[in-house]
Amino acid sequence: MLKTVLRVLFGLGLCTIISGCMIYSSLGLPWEAQNLDGSTSITWRSGGSLLVLIAITQSISFWTFHRRIAQKVLLGLISFVGVAILILQSSFFLHLGAKRSRWHLPLTWRSNVVILLLLLATQGLSFLAFRLIRLRHRRGDKLTNCAPPSI
Repeated sequence: MLKTVLRVLFGLGLCTIISGCMIYSSLGLPWEAQNLDGSTSITWRSGGSLLVLIAITQSISFWTFHRRIAQKVLLGLISFVGVAILILQSSFFLHLGAKRSRWHLPLTWRSNVVILLLLLATQGLSFLAFRLIRLRHRRGDKLTNCAPPSI
C-alpha cells in the first residue's frame, strides 16, 4: 500500500515539474487560445492535456519504481529544481532571452536549451553519485574483511 502511494505521489510531483517547465518555456502550445495581447487562455484542451500528462507521468513513475531508479531520478529532479530556481533568479538568465519590458522576459530557444542541459546534467550527476556510493560501499566492505598487513 505504501509503495503505491509513493508511486502516485512521485508521478504527481513529476507532473508538477513538467507542467511548470512547460508553462515557463517558450513553446507555442497549439491547444491554447491566443489572446490579443499575446498571452494564452486556459481552455478545456488544457484540462485534457493535463490528464494526458498525468497518465504519462504516472506510467513513468511506476516504470522507475519497477526499474528501481526512482531515488536517482528524484534526487536529480530535486537538484534540477533547486539549480533552476537559482539560475532563473540570477542575472545570468537575463542574458539568454530578449527583454521586452521591465517585468516581462520571454524564454527563447537558448534558455530552453540551457534548461534541457541542466536537466540532463543533474540527472547524470545523480546517477553518478549513486554509482560512486555503491562502488565505495563495495570497496569498503572488501577493505574491512582483509587482515591487517604483517610488519
